[in-house]
Amino acid sequence: MTRNVEQFRPFSHKFRSDDVRAGILRTTANFEGTFFLLGARYSAGVSVEELAEDVESGVTVWETWNRYAAVPDAGFPLDPMEFGNKSTYYYALWLASVARCVGGESVLMDRLVGVVAAAGGADPVLGVLLGVEPVRESVWHKRPFQNLLTAAVGKPDRAEAALLRYVQAWEKNISFIWWAPALKAVQGDRFATYFGYWAWEAAGLVVARGLDDTALRASPYYPADLVDSKQDR
Repeated sequence: MTRNVEQFRPFSHKFRSDDVRAGILRTTANFEGTFFLLGARYSAGVSVEELAEDVESGVTVWETWNRYAAVPDAGFPLDPMEFGNKSTYYYALWLASVARCVGGESVLMDRLVGVVAAAGGADPVLGVLLGVEPVRESVWHKRPFQNLLTAAVGKPDRAEAALLRYVQAWEKNISFIWWAPALKAVQGDRFATYFGYWAWEAAGLVVARGLDDTALRASPYYPADLVDSKQDR
């Protein structure tokens, strides 16, 4: 990382009942900024343990978003976070995976479970990552996450093979999200908000299920330090 990581740090996540419009504008800007900051800090070599504060920040801004979305007649309506939106689901995978690897405190994990429930509830993948019962048998989005479902519930050999397939196609798998061009930034640094490129969900499932990740470690997308740190504790 050659850029200043702090460029990604968002403004305050505090709910502003006295100025809902300004609060909504700030929260929409903050939401993805919290994820970019997490990615940038990991890419810059921040200790895995310190990433817990980034997970807490992500949960807080998600909760704040939900509060603004529930305000009637806000004058500047904010759509609720729902897993019918593929990007929303992916951000939940991101938070749940990092939280699983860094060992989030029980209160924080309960809050994370709460935002997942509000967005539609855990599927089997999120259920494994969060240690909760899923509310549905299928993954929220079969494409591109079907291999994650097998990795979450399949026998170890099938799970490991499915996770490898997912990681090998990871760049294509997340092409639906607007910042996917950041994956090319390392080739000439053309993307202004490059923050790193990591398949957090792969590390989360390896830790949650105790899978063999030997084959995954050849991938530039696999955040092996998250797994190693968890195993060392």
